[in-house]
Amino acid sequence: MLSIRGKIFLGCIGLTAVTVIVGLLSQSAQTSLGNTALGLYDNGFVPMSYMRSAQAIVLGVSRDAGVGDKGDAMYIDQLQSVLDALDVARERAMSPRGEAAAKDLYAAVSDLQGSFRNRERPSRQQFRMVEQRFDDAVRIYTSDGFRLRESVMAKVRETSYRTYAAMAASILSAVFITFVLSGSIVPSIDHAVSIATAIAAGRLNNRIERHGPSETGVLLRALGSMQDNIADKITRIETLLARQASSHAAEIAVQHARFEAALDNMRHGLCMFDHDGRLLVYNQRFIHMFAVGEEAGDIARLLQRLELNAPRSSTEPTNSSSRQLNLDDGRAIAVASEAMSNGGRVVTFEDVTERQQAQARLVHAARHDALTGLPNRVLFREDLEEAVRTTHGAGSLSVLCLDLDRFKTVNDTLGHPVGDALLKEAAARLVATTRTTDKVARLGGDEFAVIRLPRQDEPAGEHARSLAERLIKVLAEPFRIDGQHIAIGVSIGIAESGAGSASPDTLLKNADLALYLAKAGGRGIYRVFEREMDARIQAKRLLELDLRNAIAEQQLQLFYQPLLETATGRVLAFEALLRWHHPQRGSVAPAAFIPLAEETGLITELGLWVIRAACRDATAWPVDIKVAVNLSPLQFRCPTLLFDIALALQRFGLAGNRLDIEITESLMLEDSAETLARLHDLRSLGVGISMDDFGTGYSSLSYLRRFPFDKIKIDQSFIRNMVTDADGYAIVEAFVSLGRALHTQVVAEGIETREQLKLLRNAGCQQVQGYLFSRPRPVAELASLIETFAAPSPALFGDEGARHA
Repeated sequence: MLSIRGKIFLGCIGLTAVTVIVGLLSQSAQTSLGNTALGLYDNGFVPMSYMRSAQAIVLGVSRDAGVGDKGDAMYIDQLQSVLDALDVARERAMSPRGEAAAKDLYAAVSDLQGSFRNRERPSRQQFRMVEQRFDDAVRIYTSDGFRLRESVMAKVRETSYRTYAAMAASILSAVFITFVLSGSIVPSIDHAVSIATAIAAGRLNNRIERHGPSETGVLLRALGSMQDNIADKITRIETLLARQASSHAAEIAVQHARFEAALDNMRHGLCMFDHDGRLLVYNQRFIHMFAVGEEAGDIARLLQRLELNAPRSSTEPTNSSSRQLNLDDGRAIAVASEAMSNGGRVVTFEDVTERQQAQARLVHAARHDALTGLPNRVLFREDLEEAVRTTHGAGSLSVLCLDLDRFKTVNDTLGHPVGDALLKEAAARLVATTRTTDKVARLGGDEFAVIRLPRQDEPAGEHARSLAERLIKVLAEPFRIDGQHIAIGVSIGIAESGAGSASPDTLLKNADLALYLAKAGGRGIYRVFEREMDARIQAKRLLELDLRNAIAEQQLQLFYQPLLETATGRVLAFEALLRWHHPQRGSVAPAAFIPLAEETGLITELGLWVIRAACRDATAWPVDIKVAVNLSPLQFRCPTLLFDIALALQRFGLAGNRLDIEITESLMLEDSAETLARLHDLRSLGVGISMDDFGTGYSSLSYLRRFPFDKIKIDQSFIRNMVTDADGYAIVEAFVSLGRALHTQVVAEGIETREQLKLLRNAGCQQVQGYLFSRPRPVAELASLIETFAAPSPALFGDEGARHA
């Protein structure tokens, strides 16, 4: 015979099987519907979307080509987008008719594109024929989509019928299993419940049939044994009660002992007084809490010291009261007094020392930094408000905002534990360098702040500047953490209250602004806020808005400066240089907007545009002339860089070996495996890799060992002093020898005089670039420039004379 557990288990197995079957049917239906929906999207919506997109572009070209003055190159690019969309529409066609219509359209649009390439704009009649073919193709795709939609609706109806059938079968199975379980289990349980109810009501003469191995049989046998035991116990209790009727005093003694035990095991100390203030009851916890002897005199003196044994006056309120005692050993005791109806009172004592300490720790944690223990931003703001209030009109209060330089690099390369240890060490140096009256705080991340109060023996403002100089010096010293020497620095912004005239918000904003300019000025320095700074920031924001607008309205263009072969004067490559002509500002220097683009993240979008435009322009040059493009560190870290470059080369048909990518040494500072892997990926496209501004960093030679650069470009700062400085020439000569040993081309940039060119030729430098040969030129002037340098004059590349291109 199955047990109740077995029956329930089998029932659950049955319901589970039904649920699994229904779930599988439902999952199958959902999968089928999903595949059908995807098919509808892929085969219906996608080709129709591409077809309508292509039609819209053709209509726009038809309209603009008739009345506009845009260049044919733009229409060729737009028609190329139409051809790409028609390729997708043809591949996703739902019928042979649709595929044929897409092919026909592709041929017609290709004719239009060919006309633009031949600089012969198509006639209006040609456009109308293409538009008519688009209308026919759209009707065919719409008809195919309608047929596909009808097949999808039939599939949905079929799936709905299957789902309803599965639900009905599941409900019937559940009802059947429930009915079988109820009939098998409930009657026997009801019988056992009736027996237990009778025993609970005091009826101990129930007839219990004890049979069967099931749980119900076991339960009935247990109920029978319990009924017998209860009857036996009642008999014995009645006998004991009769015997104990004469020992009432002994029972009172037992109760008294229990009362004493309860008092002595309380967590709180307790005293009970009558209405005259006499002590009636106390417990051992009270004695231990105050470390007093149990002699009457000792207890009386303690109560007098605690002011607890005075009688309650008639005017004293009868409700409860509380207070706190602070003992000499540092403990805090909470005392609560509760009045009794007979005029007495009960006083309890609780040691709340640990609770108050825990609360104090929570309050401290909410207002202090967990890592360094310094005040956090909340407490710093309160301290600043208090400092502004107390020094109002009494001197110049200063706020210093600090930001650790190169901390992110340490955190990323050495790990967060090392970064945390570095922050703790930096905080310790800050505290050790400041005065006890200064307020040092960590605002978050690697940002710190200091409030320096004025002192009469210091000139106004000098106290903050001298502190900033000391902090820069102290934090520039290397840190030794986990056996590693770590060199960072700090940038500081200072704001002064001006005899208490500035609000806390203004001081913080001004200090942040000064810090921002300190970091922009090269890091490792401090700046004091001046009113002109805010105006410069506002001007910078306006320049950023103008730059975003320039990108949208295509105000930017590329100029090119040639790289020449030193021996022959032949043009080897053109370096792409970005230029911006603003309608109101005029020509905006790259030094003004390139750093701004890097700071705001616009450099990634600008860099992609430069790569595409440079690849497009280079296709019109002779095949032996390359184009060089500079990459910023931010653009280099873009995840899609490799794909973007490969797509640009493929789109414009430019060979990879005709593109040179120039990077700066700052990109290599991290020395990460990811940087080297990305350089090798670029090299796999056939692209040349050049190191720009070579020699200005700290580890140039180590970079050349880690990655085989195709070119190194000597920074113009070395070229500028080469003629008058023998050491400068020796350095350049060493660079050239190094490149020759590494089989790496050496390029000297910034050539402005004939003497510089002569020295570079003597040193064996292979390539040169500079204003001596040509300033950056627009793309339209490059053809004549190439022709000019095809047969260079001996005056420039010979022994004497000079000529400026």
